[in-house]
Amino acid sequence: MWWVLFNKPSECITNPDGDVKCGVKDVMTNAGLGTNLPEIVIMNASGGIAKTNGSLRLAAALYKTCGSNLDLGDPAGVGPYTWGGPSSLYTGSSQGWCPADGEMTEIHIVTRDHGRKTDDKLFQLTRFTDPSCSQHGGPNLCVDNGSIGFPALSENIVMTKYMSHFDAFPPGCADGTNSTCTADQEAVQLSAGNPVTLILTGDTAQVVAEITIPKV
Repeated sequence: MWWVLFNKPSECITNPDGDVKCGVKDVMTNAGLGTNLPEIVIMNASGGIAKTNGSLRLAAALYKTCGSNLDLGDPAGVGPYTWGGPSSLYTGSSQGWCPADGEMTEIHIVTRDHGRKTDDKLFQLTRFTDPSCSQHGGPNLCVDNGSIGFPALSENIVMTKYMSHFDAFPPGCADGTNSTCTADQEAVQLSAGNPVTLILTGDTAQVVAEITIPKV
């Protein structure tokens, strides 16, 4: 599970007039251009191994901080522990939960499937792309499979929303001649109805996600 923070949501283009202004379009557009106008941070939140019925509860806490020393490094050469997503969004620009002047951070939660459990469980639970992933020549498909966004809020609040598939992999994306994803990518996507609760208290954010992983 990953925090996806948009510290300057006024620069988002996904849904600029909505309560939730930002989304995957902003991530991919800025990554492609080598920019980071919405001050996006993709930061490790939590990890877990699903039960045999696919159920998994994930919880994480985050504290406001503005600093460039949040990286634990990359000793295994498979990506940093702390950051995720395209490298252009964390190389020299990620400062944690650090709202831009006059703005409030828009908090999103993204889940990522790392396939079957391997002997390198620590890597699977903490890295955006671990050695078991096909991107590193491993046997597992590693792909985002769920996302939910919360509006930028400053007051203390408890809010529950329901997570489903990752935006880039909607139902039916593998169908037909104009498919935009593979059958495997679609098969691991979360179905509707997975509750995610965000708790904001002062400078602390907590999230609890209760999801069911498809059996593939």
